[in-house]
Amino acid sequence: MKQFVFFYQQIVRWLFHRLYHELAWSYDLIAWLVSGGYWQRWVLAAVPVLRGRTLELGCGPGYLQRALARRADVIGLDLSPFMLRRAARFSRRLIRADARRLPFADASFDTVCATFPAEYILDPNTQAEIRRVLTADGQLVIVDGGRPEGWYGRLIDALYRLVWLRRHTDELPTVVEFGDFRLQVQRVRVGNSSVLMMMGKPYATESER
Repeated sequence: MKQFVFFYQQIVRWLFHRLYHELAWSYDLIAWLVSGGYWQRWVLAAVPVLRGRTLELGCGPGYLQRALARRADVIGLDLSPFMLRRAARFSRRLIRADARRLPFADASFDTVCATFPAEYILDPNTQAEIRRVLTADGQLVIVDGGRPEGWYGRLIDALYRLVWLRRHTDELPTVVEFGDFRLQVQRVRVGNSSVLMMMGKPYATESER
């Protein structure tokens, strides 16, 4: 059974990788379907809390970049050239790079943001790089866990269990430890749906941990 789960999840990851690369043209449709039409609004839930020089990790097709197009202090980063090609419709302040090796000087940003990030966000190297490029008073903002309500939400939950072999939980911590960060967690309403908003600053000293 463990071997089946391992190979099954490898296949799922391979399919998601294709979605972010060769199948990037289908991303909008799939995102719309899995969110009941809320995906772009979920991404934009981050906008009110973004401040100062902002780096968006995994900018994808550029939903957030389009919303922030008038700001000259926002940069989008993604590893997929296919996604960057789509995001370029809305912004020229885009960089192709790996989040585990950010091509920026120390303390370059006031905010680092990631909406519905892939597994790269859990890599300790990514977390260390986020800490490095943030100012001492900088903030990390992560938006994830979007859930429609009603029957469509229950359908998406069922598909989630099928794909990832685990279920969503309604029991949420109010604080999570994330590398050198302590993130405050809250569920934010977006129409007839909600997303998880996780925000926090890096520890100033080891004694704060």
